[in-house]
Amino acid sequence: MSAKPLQSPKPFFILTALFSLIPVLNNKYPGSFFPGIGSDWVEIVCTLTGTYTAFLGLGRLWAILQVRAAARVWIKQVNLTRLQGISNDENDVVNAGRSVSRLIRNVDKDLEEIKPDFTLESLKRLERYLPTLLMEVEDEESASIRLGIVGTYIGETLCRTYGWQWFFKANPALKQFAFLPSVIQRGGEQIDPFNLAGQGLAEKAPLIKFLGHVK
Repeated sequence: MSAKPLQSPKPFFILTALFSLIPVLNNKYPGSFFPGIGSDWVEIVCTLTGTYTAFLGLGRLWAILQVRAAARVWIKQVNLTRLQGISNDENDVVNAGRSVSRLIRNVDKDLEEIKPDFTLESLKRLERYLPTLLMEVEDEESASIRLGIVGTYIGETLCRTYGWQWFFKANPALKQFAFLPSVIQRGGEQIDPFNLAGQGLAEKAPLIKFLGHVK
């Protein structure tokens, strides 16, 4: 499930720069660009057109910033409420483990853009991909989906790379996302991969910088 994609403002800003450059080049090389048109008219047309494309670009940029701001609010809310009402019931814990295992099996589909292979290098690709995932968050459910996918990938990567192990917890109130309180453990240490995912998505926290100290 993805939100309606927003067009990038970059093409409009490139056009704006181009329209700004044309009058300069036309004045320097009048015979090469618009020899039959006065330089004043070239400047007027380029100024008006460049202003228009600049406004279009700013409008697209503002829309993207608004979507990301709303998405961060959803991510923070889900990250905050997922630890409330944790159940120790064996059935709930088993179901949480099954949910995580299912996400791991579906990683090729869920995160195909980063070519997932559960290596530390793939976490760098994941970190670069987080802004795109953030643009797909439009409500609580989509926020839970992205948090679950990213957190599971982080946790499983550390399990395979450094020997951490999943310790499943469940919050039945979250229904299909009941696995979100789960953590990974090694010895006496504990890491909450879903909190790391939330920080990476909502706060732009550098995942690689943190995970580089986890061995």
